[in-house]
Amino acid sequence: MSFCSELKNDLCKEKKGVCCQVAECYGFMLFGRSFSYKNISLITENKNIAERYTSFFKKNFAIIPGVKVTGNKNIRYTLSVEDKELCGRVMSAFGYNGNDLLSINHDVFKRDCCFSAFIRGAFLACGQMSDPYKNYHTEFVIKDFTLALEFYSLLTVRGLSPKRSIRGNSTVIYFNQGETIEELLTLMGANKKVLELIDVQVAKTIRNRENRKNNIELSNIGKQVDASFEQRKAIELLKEAGKLEALSDELYSVAQLRLSYPEASLSQLCRLSDESITRSGLNHRLKKIIEIAEKIKNGD
Repeated sequence: MSFCSELKNDLCKEKKGVCCQVAECYGFMLFGRSFSYKNISLITENKNIAERYTSFFKKNFAIIPGVKVTGNKNIRYTLSVEDKELCGRVMSAFGYNGNDLLSINHDVFKRDCCFSAFIRGAFLACGQMSDPYKNYHTEFVIKDFTLALEFYSLLTVRGLSPKRSIRGNSTVIYFNQGETIEELLTLMGANKKVLELIDVQVAKTIRNRENRKNNIELSNIGKQVDASFEQRKAIELLKEAGKLEALSDELYSVAQLRLSYPEASLSQLCRLSDESITRSGLNHRLKKIIEIAEKIKNGD
């Protein structure tokens, strides 16, 4: 089962009072397949959503939607009310007066708990969420452009910072930041998934830190190999020119040490040296050898 399916199943377990049921039912209808005086319908592949939608419809409006089940492997539930009188009764209950132009009636969710229920209903009707282990992305896919803009403004006013884009004939209101998605889940009452999301964020932070550490180590190894090659190349040039033994005792001993241990780091060379020398001191001597080799190469 996908993360999104688990999330929706958890949301369907939320038990709220009558006012919140009405607000959630409003979110269901407004962002479902159809919400008009001719037809009120919702399509879902989730059995729990179908049962919750039917239950709220029956409890709050004494109406039982018709249910049509299609598909074998991927089952789809189409719940609909097609009687114009019943549709008119529901539309009137939410403050509509015969105008087919839909807009969000804020009076339905004056309380904060009802606003949360309304967003939960909207998500159950048209929302999707990616597996946070793969990608942070939660979206509402809304067919009515005007309604989508109202919903976008509603979420923005509440401080949720959504983004929007066009996908075909639909408007997508989405979130792609872990912290914002966490706020949205908290608002909808998905506390179990909030904890899972926090665990994912912690795991990702640890993994990213380890990756950065490994990348730094690999980079340092690469630099170490390059530096050792340059140093040995300079020493070999001095050796071929008969100038190696003409170096001072300090430089000669470092040159021999490098030739004996070509893959060793500066810190390891310090420990291998017969004299007490710091890493910076050793590095300074090797740079001096490279400078002398460059002068000989240039004929100085």
